[in-house]
Amino acid sequence: MSLQEEEVKSEHERKPQVSHLSELLTGRREWLLLAVALILLVVMGYTVREVFSPILVYIVFLVATYPLRHESIVRHLILVATLVFGVWFFVEVSGAVLPFVIAFLISFIFSPVVESLAHKKIPRPLSIIVILLTLLGAVVTLSIVLLPMVFQQFQNFLTSIPTLTSEVSNSLNSLINKGFLGFTPENQNLQQAIIGEISARIEDVTRAIPNGILSFVAQAASALTKMLNLVLVPFLSFYVMKDFELIKHRVKMIFPRRYRQRASDIYGIVDEILGSYLRGALTVAFINSIVISSLMSIWGVKYPLVIGLISGLLDMIPYFGIIISMSVAILIALFGDSPGFQVAMVIISFLGMNLTETAVLYPRIIGSKIGVHPVLLILALLVFGYFMGFLGLLIAVPTTAILIGLRKYYERNIRPAH
Repeated sequence: MSLQEEEVKSEHERKPQVSHLSELLTGRREWLLLAVALILLVVMGYTVREVFSPILVYIVFLVATYPLRHESIVRHLILVATLVFGVWFFVEVSGAVLPFVIAFLISFIFSPVVESLAHKKIPRPLSIIVILLTLLGAVVTLSIVLLPMVFQQFQNFLTSIPTLTSEVSNSLNSLINKGFLGFTPENQNLQQAIIGEISARIEDVTRAIPNGILSFVAQAASALTKMLNLVLVPFLSFYVMKDFELIKHRVKMIFPRRYRQRASDIYGIVDEILGSYLRGALTVAFINSIVISSLMSIWGVKYPLVIGLISGLLDMIPYFGIIISMSVAILIALFGDSPGFQVAMVIISFLGMNLTETAVLYPRIIGSKIGVHPVLLILALLVFGYFMGFLGLLIAVPTTAILIGLRKYYERNIRPAH
């Protein structure tokens, strides 16, 4: 080979290799042809949209982009399309896989208990059976004994709302006629308008809270009835808890080798935060519900089970939960047999319970895993509540804590490598 040929070959080797996609899109003519082809493809897809399903669209997308999978932008598009398709698919099959979701959730919550018992030389299957039988017994007891009483009190509470609103209006009229609140007999129209507005708002708020909870319970019950077989849940929970570590290992092995450690680290973060929150928050809410119901019964406040259920459920919503539940209890106590005493006891009970949770229960049961700044927490509650309603309020705290944990992990382990 001549010296000139060697120089040409060397110069050719030094030139950067142009990707296939870049070669395809070189020049205005190729760009124009590609744009026309994409427009025609969109038009054709629109004309036959009736026969398309997301599954078919996803398959066609993969077939079209697979030859260019070596390109970075194409790989990102495939990843985004897969995530979107995964969300749609999960929502569509959520009713069918609900028993599996419940089984995994139960396993996730009680897995540390099983591991603790296993360290004490208690056979794993035996500990799982004891946990499931205890949980099943508690559900059956609540369904047979407590739920009918709660629904009866809910029904009585909803029936008494018009009477309660009328009493509020009469009380305001009495105060105004006695010269309170700065009104005089000359401006009767203004005072009646204000009384009507206040009464309407009280009725709306008072009715919305129990109706919202009843609607939430009804939707949950409807979802349960749509499951293929409720009996599947205990059996699925048993096998999932029995092989929980093996399942985690199998899921980890799905990822490419270089991402397995990162996937394991991210699972550890989610497990630490979400597990601590679920186990702790449910325990604290259960204690709160029992204590508030008992105290309301002792003070003679009407509908103690309703107030306890509302308090326990809303206890999982920081700041707003205690304000709403205490407001409902005060409103009910105002029209009891001894309103002054009962209102004072309601305020003392709720504030005392909140102080006990903050100082004793949360540090001991949940710990410091959910470290979210109050300002960020309130913002998360408002945003999640706006977009997802009551469910958003319930998941705002753990979701925000997990995002913060993932951000810290990214700053510690991923960003320095870049």
